[in-house]
Amino acid sequence: MKVKIQYVNSPEEECAVLRIYKGHPEIIKLQEIIENETYKSIILPCFLGEEKYSISCEHILFIETIQEKSFVHTGKKIYDVKKRLYELEEILPEEFVRISKSAIMNLKQVEHYSPLANGLMKAVFYNGEETYISRKYLRLLRAKIGGKN
Repeated sequence: MKVKIQYVNSPEEECAVLRIYKGHPEIIKLQEIIENETYKSIILPCFLGEEKYSISCEHILFIETIQEKSFVHTGKKIYDVKKRLYELEEILPEEFVRISKSAIMNLKQVEHYSPLANGLMKAVFYNGEETYISRKYLRLLRAKIGGKN
């Protein structure tokens, strides 16, 4: 597919036109991405002690809640974030998925999954860090990654 870019004079004139022969799911997905601007990077305001950091969602492995406080794991550091998980789910891109009552995971950071004897599943990230996926959320995860239910 060819891509043509035409520059305009103002943001109000910005528009994407897709000229397609036949509609298919990939085109619908592309339309949703463009309309919802999900291609833009989400930046979360996080804290390490009193210092404030802007963390891009691409760097987040997972976010967990412990005793009503949310923590962002990046692989290098663990930051506080002043939002609840349900609020984060609303603003994070679709590659973030709920994996337990107290955690959300970035699918793009997972190296592999390992099933456990107790029905849980372990997710291992590219940096070697691990987290666990509860049975309740396995069906949703499998649907997102294209596995069997």
